Amino acid sequence: MEQYSRQFIEELAKHIDPAIADFFNMKHEIFKFPAKTFTELIDETLMDYLEGKTSREDLIPIVNKIKKSRLQKRARWYKSYINDVDTISIDDPKHPLSHIINMARSLPIDQYVNMFGNMELDEIIAQYKTKATEWKDNSNSLLIEFPGLSTFTNNSIFNSLKNDLIISAWKYIEADLAGNIDSYMRMFPEQLLNRPLFSPSSFTLMMDTASNNLLKEIITDENGQELLEVTVNTGKLTPPKSMDSNDLKLINAFISNINMQEFSREKSVIVDLNTLGKEVVDYHVGKNVLNKISNSCRKLVEYNFSYEEEGSKMYFNLFDNIAIKEDAERPYAIAQFGEILSNAIIQKKLISITSSSYDVLQNNLSKIICYALKREQIANQESLTNEYSYTYFQKIVRFKLKNKKKNLQLIQESLQEFVDNKIAIESFELKNGVFVIHFLPLSPAEIEDLHFDNTKAVSVSDKLK
Repeated sequence: MEQYSRQFIEELAKHIDPAIADFFNMKHEIFKFPAKTFTELIDETLMDYLEGKTSREDLIPIVNKIKKSRLQKRARWYKSYINDVDTISIDDPKHPLSHIINMARSLPIDQYVNMFGNMELDEIIAQYKTKATEWKDNSNSLLIEFPGLSTFTNNSIFNSLKNDLIISAWKYIEADLAGNIDSYMRMFPEQLLNRPLFSPSSFTLMMDTASNNLLKEIITDENGQELLEVTVNTGKLTPPKSMDSNDLKLINAFISNINMQEFSREKSVIVDLNTLGKEVVDYHVGKNVLNKISNSCRKLVEYNFSYEEEGSKMYFNLFDNIAIKEDAERPYAIAQFGEILSNAIIQKKLISITSSSYDVLQNNLSKIICYALKREQIANQESLTNEYSYTYFQKIVRFKLKNKKKNLQLIQESLQEFVDNKIAIESFELKNGVFVIHFLPLSPAEIEDLHFDNTKAVSVSDKLK
């Protein structure tokens, strides 16, 4: 059975209703809960309810079933509680309020007044019935806030806590991750990290005519070394625009919406256009956003690339085709992945950065180089330091200008954003045109996720043999 990313669980912990965390922290020893820490509770709850599933299409039916069962449980609890309060003798230990009444009877008068004021015993009972009715009528009230909870077994209280937690978790998953747990990680194939496919902002490419309807450009570094050859088949000889950070976001969105069982067979994914829009922009998805997505999809298919590697020429495209169905009830896109991209996904040869880290980055250059920097952080955990030339950055990002001084300034601004937000880099300095970067140590959650991903990659490759 699949597990969930440790980084996702730690992020989720920050978004759970504080009343749930407080209840767990105060009561877990009293009620002898099996989970010893809050993250352990989250992990157990996710596995119990969601069974390792991550995609929106898998999660929606599960959550709807949980919500329906929860409503029935609330109604059943309330009815039973009121019935027991009204019909069981107050002197019977089975009465839901027997412990309250017995305590009230045993209190000295001054303590009684301090706790209950001038209320008679029947008024105290009426007050608890009112509390139960208010709890039932408030759809946001938690199961652990039920007035009769203290009469339940420890196991029932633990299960009620988990039920509250999964509902709270879903609010975050739906609001921040569009109902798709996989979108918590933004991923890019390791094999393509050293290829300048994307520029911080789109600009018109200076391309030559290679043949009928085919435009070509060779991207080189400052020493004239060929980095990448780009050919574009537009059907017309109008100079196209470079691929930018929005196009990269769209690739991330397609990857994060993959259902792995289907993808390993079909190498394609179907994604609702509204879902794509929400993952590309963080504002309302209107016609302009959908047009932007449509243009990006066209670029992702029309642009073909090649580069020299170990004496041979490597040709690839990111997507074989992308069909957009705008006339459907819910418009969607079907994306057929190219070979390099699909193989990297199936074999888990991807570099990941959490969406919470990615979304903090405002600089478009940062959004492009973040994957390469994350790879370097992982690779340099022993020394936590390495040096990077200007050419290194030319390999991973497409600069609009060939002005080295200005581009070095852009890189500095980007690296400073990583430092300011404590993402991958602790500090850096520029010495004689070379960046000396000091990396942050990986967190225990990151290390655990790396080992987990490697294990999954081995199991996936075994299945493909």
